[in-house]
Amino acid sequence: MLPGLAQTVPWRPLARLPTAVEPCDAIRDWLGRSGVFMKRDDLASPLYGGNKVRRYEFVLADAAARGSKRIVTVGGLASTQAMATALFGHALGFDVCMVLFDQPMTDFARDALLGFAASGAEIVHGGGYLMTALRTMKAMRRVPGSYLILPGAANALANLGYVDAMLELAGQVERGEAPRPDAIVLPTGSSGTLAALALGAAWLGWNTEIIGVRITSTLACNRFTIDRIVRNTDRFLERHDARWKAMRGRVNYSIYGGALGRGYGYPTPEALEGAERVRDLTGASGEVTYSGKALAALHELARKPAYRDKTLLLWNTLSTPRPALVPGAEARLPPSLRKLVTSTS
Repeated sequence: MLPGLAQTVPWRPLARLPTAVEPCDAIRDWLGRSGVFMKRDDLASPLYGGNKVRRYEFVLADAAARGSKRIVTVGGLASTQAMATALFGHALGFDVCMVLFDQPMTDFARDALLGFAASGAEIVHGGGYLMTALRTMKAMRRVPGSYLILPGAANALANLGYVDAMLELAGQVERGEAPRPDAIVLPTGSSGTLAALALGAAWLGWNTEIIGVRITSTLACNRFTIDRIVRNTDRFLERHDARWKAMRGRVNYSIYGGALGRGYGYPTPEALEGAERVRDLTGASGEVTYSGKALAALHELARKPAYRDKTLLLWNTLSTPRPALVPGAEARLPPSLRKLVTSTS
């Protein structure tokens, strides 16, 4: 953690750090080149990995510091954020309510819903975006003092986890455990992880390009929305760490939009292939919303002349550990979600 933050923001350890950096040798032939590495945040915790673990070290500590006993979170039917909230929230003694908005049903989404049912969290089917917003407000009103985690958990406090992550990577580079990447590739929607990595790289004085593979609409993920997150996180750091100097004018990031397809959660042939490459890399299945599209983009970027001779790093944000599926768990789902699960089984 940045030294100045230790006395100013709540924090509770959840992750096993540092996560390793490994060469992507298992997919070298598919990529058509070597010099591509992976940051194994999929193994950030044996309970559940991915990019929410580092964020929740700050977010759940803040919820506890505020005296909240219940967390309400919002995500899609296959939301890894909702899963992380349920698992880590319950591990820390919180009640958890998740409000889930619709997205295309896949095998991964089906397994996620069964995992939600087995987690013990309260599950609300939000439906479309407007009804999800209304049902979230209703869930918050029902228990005063509930702590709200919005989709992506992309606020400035949560983003501290990935500023720290970039400093962790710098330590690995300094120790000779990994080369300094010329570009870092990761999926991006709410874009907190992208913004934080870009700020961390700027703080280090690196010219590393942070490439966010857009997995949602341009309306929700664009230069304006990301710049706002960068600015808010940068200002938060200025307020809470006397050593931090404004970095927002120095960030180096780009958005890759060529992997999206029809929209959030919709599979593309390239994303399906990318999801299989996730299995080759980690031994666990990928999915088509985030990880599959990030791999599809990496496949394209690795061949582009602008990146062909550069060192690339895939930041793996999908958990490899997954909760065990419990027989009969679907009975705990709301009827509308139970119908979705049984229709895809």
